[in-house]
Amino acid sequence: MSVLYLPVCPTDCSGAVAPVAFDDCVPELHWGEVSEIYIVGFDPDFVPFTEGNITSLAEWLLRMDQEDDDMIRMLTVIGEFTEAEITEVPYSGDRIAIGFKTFNLPFEIDETSQTNYEFLLNLECGGHFRIWFETSDGVRYGGLEGIEASVRLNLVIPRERTALVKFIGNITWKSLYSPFRNVTPF
Repeated sequence: MSVLYLPVCPTDCSGAVAPVAFDDCVPELHWGEVSEIYIVGFDPDFVPFTEGNITSLAEWLLRMDQEDDDMIRMLTVIGEFTEAEITEVPYSGDRIAIGFKTFNLPFEIDETSQTNYEFLLNLECGGHFRIWFETSDGVRYGGLEGIEASVRLNLVIPRERTALVKFIGNITWKSLYSPFRNVTPF
């Protein structure tokens, strides 16, 4: 299960309705496409980011050394964060329990160098990972500790000579809530 921030939920039967903000003149919009995924092996001794250093460029760069196996790797991808699969369980009193959501982040890597191919082979060993992902407009998801997730990556060689060889992947995890987000320092 992913380590995520929890909203303050009511402890009685009332529904939680948090404040909203809409602006006809200057709306805050965000653009699509997951463009970067940050990944590191899941280590229970991982030192989480703090509120102050999650948005620090220097802190991220310190944690992204390519020479150390325990460091965060940045993948340049084309991806999307799709709608979560939700389990609904009916129970007494015409009520419905909403269970854990299964989140999916399908992505493609189109730079298939030998180094990246060895990365693919290493992922085929399996395991759990800690990930963050970032959209093209600079919003990063994953919070202080990242998201504990499973990562699948496969080689796809197209039939056409004019098409690129790609690594096609999917990241999945289960959680009750959507991931925490912040503005990227990059």
